[in-house]
Amino acid sequence: MPTALIYSPGFDGHRQVYVFVFTHILKGLGYKIVIAGFQNESFENSFYLSKIRKDQSISFIDTKAYHGNGLSITHEEFLNLQEMVDADLTIFTEADNHISLLSSQTGIKAKKFKGRISGIFLRPFFFYQKRNWIDRLKYLKNLPSNWRTDAEFFHSRLLKHCKIMDSALYIDEKFAGTNTKVYTSIPDVFQQYAESLLKESKPEDQEWVGKLDEFLLRNPNRFVLFYFGTAQVRRGYEQLIRLAVNHDACFIHCGLQDEKATGSKEIHALKQKLKDQDRLFETNQYLSDPACIERFFRSATHIVLPYQNFPGSSGIMMQSLEYGIPVLVPDYGIIGYRVKKHKVGLTYNPQDPNDLELRFKEFIQIEPSSFKKNIDEFMSSQSVAKLQSTLVKSITGN
Repeated sequence: MPTALIYSPGFDGHRQVYVFVFTHILKGLGYKIVIAGFQNESFENSFYLSKIRKDQSISFIDTKAYHGNGLSITHEEFLNLQEMVDADLTIFTEADNHISLLSSQTGIKAKKFKGRISGIFLRPFFFYQKRNWIDRLKYLKNLPSNWRTDAEFFHSRLLKHCKIMDSALYIDEKFAGTNTKVYTSIPDVFQQYAESLLKESKPEDQEWVGKLDEFLLRNPNRFVLFYFGTAQVRRGYEQLIRLAVNHDACFIHCGLQDEKATGSKEIHALKQKLKDQDRLFETNQYLSDPACIERFFRSATHIVLPYQNFPGSSGIMMQSLEYGIPVLVPDYGIIGYRVKKHKVGLTYNPQDPNDLELRFKEFIQIEPSSFKKNIDEFMSSQSVAKLQSTLVKSITGN
């Protein structure tokens, strides 16, 4: 039986979902599975890992003994880890964090890692951050001293010319399309894949559905602004609060609070105003019941995602589209590219401080059903079946 090493020093957020999906696929392919990661609070409290840990055939290794709890593991340490578990296949669930490690395989005397190497890249952000000629000269001047950790050099040079990975997977079809021989695009539907495997209901989560329905009944004619996940400024939490206040809308938040990130006096005052008018609904709790999550999403007819300076993919956007809900996003990065190319919503200019407000007013006047055909066509190319077949190919090589 071949052995697969899933290397994921972090288990929070999307990483636990990646591990869960890869584990399911590897089990189906007959692999013995070893999962290496930092066993901190995220590991102990992970909903998806709790399912995996029930399987006695799957082994876990704590990476706390390595530098950075495994994020900065050395080349020699990683080789020893592979030897210890006798890995035939190694999967990096977030390979962006291990560019230096992967680059350490280059050089005349450098040892290649054992077996087949595969990994997911979420952040080829350099592709969207164009430099002027002065910045380009500075970049080239500094490159000889930091090439091992430089993302652009890694993706555009090392992956192309040095055999350091067998399969490089990208949740970014625009970037992957620049060289399909080296880069493989994968659909960003890991959450949907995981939910298709877990049909169970959680009564403690379902209690929130009744509370949500009561809140909506008290606000029958108000527009709903919905935020899913832990409150973060970079994901637009504060901007959505301001939009809700300015447009007499409801604000619904399914996820945890983070007072350090979103606890400014201004936001506290705006939230208090919404609360006083019964226009604020927040769970401050992590919910995992698929039916419950879907009900929260469907409380909104339009989804606004005012991400700040983030060119990467958005799982929240993909979930929204999965439910047939159009989106308003910044015209930047892969999310802006998807929305404009496939016409599954609207975009706004993030460089113009007034454009979000203007486009929002336009967006909410458009009937959601007018986007249905485009959303259906786009999501047919982002299916769970396609994700599974692509991951299987990355594992087996054929």
